[in-house]
Amino acid sequence: IGDHIAGQGSLTSFGPQHLSNTSWAFATAGVSHPQLFNKIGNHVAGPGSLDSFSSQALSNTAWAFAAAGVSHPVLLKKIGNHIAGLDSLNSFKPQNLSNTAWAFATAGASHPTLFKKIGDHVARLGSLDSFKPQELSNVAWAYATARRFDLGLFEKFTEVSARKGEFLETQHIANFLWACATVGHTDERLFGAFAPVIGSKLDECNEQVLANIAWAYSVANAPQDLFSEGYVSAFALNEKEFSGEQLAQLHQWQLWQQELESGIELPQAAGFELEEEVLLGSGYRIDALVKVGDGRKVAVEVDGPFHFIDRRPAGRTILKHRQVVRLDRIKVVSVPYWEWDKLMSSETKQHYLRAKLSNGQIM
Repeated sequence: IGDHIAGQGSLTSFGPQHLSNTSWAFATAGVSHPQLFNKIGNHVAGPGSLDSFSSQALSNTAWAFAAAGVSHPVLLKKIGNHIAGLDSLNSFKPQNLSNTAWAFATAGASHPTLFKKIGDHVARLGSLDSFKPQELSNVAWAYATARRFDLGLFEKFTEVSARKGEFLETQHIANFLWACATVGHTDERLFGAFAPVIGSKLDECNEQVLANIAWAYSVANAPQDLFSEGYVSAFALNEKEFSGEQLAQLHQWQLWQQELESGIELPQAAGFELEEEVLLGSGYRIDALVKVGDGRKVAVEVDGPFHFIDRRPAGRTILKHRQVVRLDRIKVVSVPYWEWDKLMSSETKQHYLRAKLSNGQIM
């Protein structure tokens, strides 16, 4: 079938539903057919309008290309522009919204106006009762993965705490809480509500779920009885399965339990006694350790783009700064990259650092 369709001169005889269903079927079946996807993608991305595509056809087409791992930036841009330009998203069901957001995040397709459109729509809904747990989890995961923080959307997600019992799959819980922690939305009600649910499902948690949940609660700084002997035993049962990234998450969780990356060059002649790229006792590496006038040492972190989401500190940035303060007992001065990049000379950078340190902008 794939060879036959891909070999046709044109796809003008295919309606939107035919194109959407075909790409969806191949992606769902896990059948690789790049020529078929390129044929469909080029046809849909062509000069014609997408007005004849239903919300389901649009979302399924985007989802299929992302799920199949077929890159077609022109297609996704056209779909994103079309959806973002609609008067409303009332015709989009929760699954359509979830699939669309998931597709763009998975494909790494940046489209801020599309994410804003979806976020504004969901935030304005009277309730989230029509969303299944997987759909809620996927939307949250998509925004965190795409590094889009939508305050209204994530505040709306706080309502989900009342539906905690509906989350039957531990993967959905882990993805949802990981997403909230990643964007720095650490509402106590949300994390508190899910703790007993997780505790009752520890035997269903794989290593990724365990690591993501532990990291999320570390970022949220929300101590729970959840992290008792049972959770540690679950770690032990999966200890040989953890990846390097998951072990790093668990190290941060361990540091959090003990509490209860930037390559931007710093000016050496700033008038301070300064050590660069210092490995601290906690295991964290900081950009610089500066000795200030009274003999105290202060950590200076020049935080690059991946330390922020929409110019808000990302979850891992919040966690690192807090743990350096509490575990290493060293105060932290954060230098956002957008402020640092404006400083064109070594002299202005020196003045900026002196002002930061002398004004007491220390976390």
